[in-house]
Amino acid sequence: MSADSDLVAPVPAVLDLHRRIRSVVAAVVVTSRLITFAMVGLSIGALAGAHGYTSVPLAVAAYTVVGLWGAAFIVLAARHDQVPGWVLTVDVIVTCAGMIALARAAQTDEFVNVVANPDLEPVTVAVAAAVALVGASGRRTALSCAGMAAAYAAAQASMIHRTADVLSSLSVMSWQAGAGCCCYVFIRRLHDVAHAVDAAAEEVTAARERVAARRAQGEERMRQFREQVRRYRTLHDGPLRILTAIAGPGPAGHPDPAVRGQCAVSVNVLRGAAPDEAGGSLTDLSLALIEAGNQSAVRGLRVTYHFANLPEELPAAVIDALARASAEALSNVAAHAGTGRAQLSALAIDGAARPGVTVAVVDQGSGFDPAAVQLGYGICNSILARVAEVGGAASVDSHTGQGTRVDLRWPA
Repeated sequence: MSADSDLVAPVPAVLDLHRRIRSVVAAVVVTSRLITFAMVGLSIGALAGAHGYTSVPLAVAAYTVVGLWGAAFIVLAARHDQVPGWVLTVDVIVTCAGMIALARAAQTDEFVNVVANPDLEPVTVAVAAAVALVGASGRRTALSCAGMAAAYAAAQASMIHRTADVLSSLSVMSWQAGAGCCCYVFIRRLHDVAHAVDAAAEEVTAARERVAARRAQGEERMRQFREQVRRYRTLHDGPLRILTAIAGPGPAGHPDPAVRGQCAVSVNVLRGAAPDEAGGSLTDLSLALIEAGNQSAVRGLRVTYHFANLPEELPAAVIDALARASAEALSNVAAHAGTGRAQLSALAIDGAARPGVTVAVVDQGSGFDPAAVQLGYGICNSILARVAEVGGAASVDSHTGQGTRVDLRWPA
């Protein structure tokens, strides 16, 4: 497996909390229902021993229906990844019907109602917990608890004779509603945590993909750069060397000045178009700056270009102003600096709110003292004023015997 595929590999399945939550909920629901079966079994034994049933067939039918449905519910909860909503609805209905039926099948003395718990009180608590945990819906939980509370109140109506009976019934209903509310709050918080983990996992995956994309882009850029360098070396060792000789004043120079000038322009363009780093792709600005050196190249000035990460799009007026100002600066080098070489660089401005660039023309010629020499028309108007007109800024720094540097910046 490649490094890039490792970077974009999905987040491990261990972080799939939703499936794990459903698994835990199913285990809790099944376990609680089995425990209630044991409690109901004790109630049946106590009632039978105390001869507490007034209608044994009705009681048997009620317990059988509740028991069979409970077994079916356990199977559904254990086998299904997600318990359907209709199963929860049937669970509530069967429990309510069982409570009402058992109230008619059992005696109403103190022992039967308080000690033996014949009316499926433990089951109502388990059902409320199951609805809250499986459904994870506040509305469904509230409706289910209200329905079971109403059924329990209807079943107990004929047995309530004192305030203590009322309080006892309210206590049972409170336990049922409280269990449902607690389970609902618990499961909602648990799902919130799972969603937060999902969001974090997606962010990690997206970050990995971005890193892989940047790496792939960087590798492709370096591959293209190496290919460009290889082509430039081939060009330099062949046509560029010949053109340079033809443009020069030596024995190989062409006798026609026009031909020499055209060759010098071609040499200048080829040198400027050659990449000097992976981020040095050609743009409208870099092409304009290369063209700005053509006239100076005809006059024998050899310009070294350096471009890096230039914006793909700049206003046409800005490109024109920077190119013309650079051409004026190079012309000054060819005319006054006493050197045959100059450097022209253009770089993007990092961290700017909008795309910006800096351009510099540097020579190591004779230079001058700005305090003692009045700047000429070319510098004042063709460089400083021209760049300022498009919202940029320009400066000239020179020292006698140490060369001159012209800096252009847009925006200012």
